[in-house]
Amino acid sequence: MTMRARMAGVALAGCLGALGAGRAQAQQADVALVYRLLQEGRMLVIPPGGGDRTLAQLGQRLHSGDQLATSENTRAAIRFTDDGSILRVNPNSQVVLTSGSENGVVVRTLRLELGELWTRVARHQGTTLRVQTPAGVAAVKGTEFVVRVDENGVTTVLTLEGVVEFFNQQGRVDLPAGTKVTVDSASAPRAQPATAAELRQAEGVRGEEGGDVQGRWVEVLLRDASGQTRTLMLRIPADAVRERLEGRP
Repeated sequence: MTMRARMAGVALAGCLGALGAGRAQAQQADVALVYRLLQEGRMLVIPPGGGDRTLAQLGQRLHSGDQLATSENTRAAIRFTDDGSILRVNPNSQVVLTSGSENGVVVRTLRLELGELWTRVARHQGTTLRVQTPAGVAAVKGTEFVVRVDENGVTTVLTLEGVVEFFNQQGRVDLPAGTKVTVDSASAPRAQPATAAELRQAEGVRGEEGGDVQGRWVEVLLRDASGQTRTLMLRIPADAVRERLEGRP
C-alpha cells in the first residue's frame, strides 16, 4: 500500500469516527419529544444555563439539560426518543431531563425538584432511567411508578408495576408493585404497603398514557407463625374481575 493510500485510509477512519461520535452526541442531546399538552397546555421549556424560556409545542424535541415547568392547570406527556418510555408531568411540577452514558449504558435522569410525575419505562437493553429527588434516587429498568415531591423536599415513590429501587445516603429499599416509600433526605427509606385508595389515585395520575385499566387492587392480610399481621396489596387482572362480575367461574 502506498503512503498516499495509507494516509487516505487514516483520514477516512478519522471522518467515520467523528461521524459516529457526532451521532452519539446527537442521540444524547435529543432526549425526548412533547406529544401531549392538556388543559391550559402551558409548559415552559428552559434550556441549560438559563437561556430564553419558551412555551412547549406539540412535537417539540427536548434536549439533555432542558427544564420543564408546568402551570397550575397543565398536564403534559413526554415520550423518550430512544426506547419509547412515557413520562406524564402533572400541574405545578418542575423536572430536568438529562442524558449520559455509564459503562456503555445510556442513563436518562429525571431531576424532579417539585411536583408529581408518572412514568412507564420500557424494557430496553442498554438504557436505564433514574428519578432524582431532594430525598434520594429511584432507579428502574422497566416498570410503572409515580413520584411526588412536596415543597419541603419530602418524596413519595409508589410502584404500580415491576420493582423500583430507592436509595439515599441513609440506605436503600426495593419497592415492588403495591408498595410505597415516603422519606426526606435525613431519613432511611422503608417500604410500606400503599392503600387501595392511594393506588387508585396513583393510577389516575397516568391518565390516557397508562392505557386501559389493568385490574383492581385488593388488600390481603397475612398472619405469620408469631401472630404478626402483614398487609399485602395485589392487583387482580381486569379479565378476572370482569369474569367474576359476570358470574363466570
